[in-house]
Amino acid sequence: MTPTNRWYVAARSDQLGRQPLSRTVLGRPIVLYRPAADRVAVLEDRCPHKNVALSIGAVVGETLQCRYHGWRFDPAGACVEVPCHSPDERRPQCGIRAYPVVEQDGWIWVDLAEAGTPFAPPPRYPRDPRYGWFELHNVMDAPLDLILENGMDCSHTGFAHRGLFRSEPTRYATARIEETATGVRVETTEPPGETTRDVRSLLGLKREVRHVDELILPHTLRVDYWMGNLAHIVTILICTPEDDRHTRVYTRMGVYYRWVTGLMTRVVERVTRKVVAQDKAILESQAETIRRFGGRSFRAVVADQPATWIQRAIRRHPEGREPSETLRRREVVYKL
Repeated sequence: MTPTNRWYVAARSDQLGRQPLSRTVLGRPIVLYRPAADRVAVLEDRCPHKNVALSIGAVVGETLQCRYHGWRFDPAGACVEVPCHSPDERRPQCGIRAYPVVEQDGWIWVDLAEAGTPFAPPPRYPRDPRYGWFELHNVMDAPLDLILENGMDCSHTGFAHRGLFRSEPTRYATARIEETATGVRVETTEPPGETTRDVRSLLGLKREVRHVDELILPHTLRVDYWMGNLAHIVTILICTPEDDRHTRVYTRMGVYYRWVTGLMTRVVERVTRKVVAQDKAILESQAETIRRFGGRSFRAVVADQPATWIQRAIRRHPEGREPSETLRRREVVYKL
């Protein structure tokens, strides 16, 4: 269901050094390497000679050399060296596919569109220097849509993350759901609370909590949390499907808390790593159960409305259908 004519994050910039890096995006094995310190090349991860993965080879100058017989390929995928050749033998015309690549904002983006397909530049997600930032990277044995749905599902947090992110539901929250040109936006307002014991008690428990969760198709979530006017936490979560079963997830989080931003960033990072590990276990259990039973059989209540809208937007997106001329909106209230 995921379109190929889009940019996908293949790696963080700091994950690619002088050694080639193997990745799989939408079922296609690719190799990333640096022909120069400030450049990235992305090629099909297969030597055309004997089909050995180029990702186990080495970077030689601006070329990538196969470990098996030493054939070398330039950033455009052209074969430029065959060491073991006959005196009058011509070099084989057997280049490999090179993919468009852009490195920006600490991520390496690759586009898998067919040659000649027009594509816009990848989105920008710069890091505001006033904030404290950290990055997470996980591979989940779960499909992209379940991960995106999980990221916008508030009603699971009081149970899957009890005592870390939320406690059991005690107050009614209002969620305003709306279709957008890029997916779905949900704004949720939670009244101040007195009894909750979780990370929010450090970030401003007695203040109103407002958060906006936005699905940006085909693979991104942006989540903003405001604790009154005291603290702001922003999360950018980008999913790169390896295949229909595995998804590589890149998470960037920024924390602003006035004069104690550095300290609160470390606290939020520690809690977030535990929360993500809990979500990973839940999502992989969910995906495995669906596979064992041969399909999905979901039941929805009011608190599931954001997830229902997300699934509808995801189904519409690969078909190239835009939202209806009048973007739908709905307001729901549920205990959170």
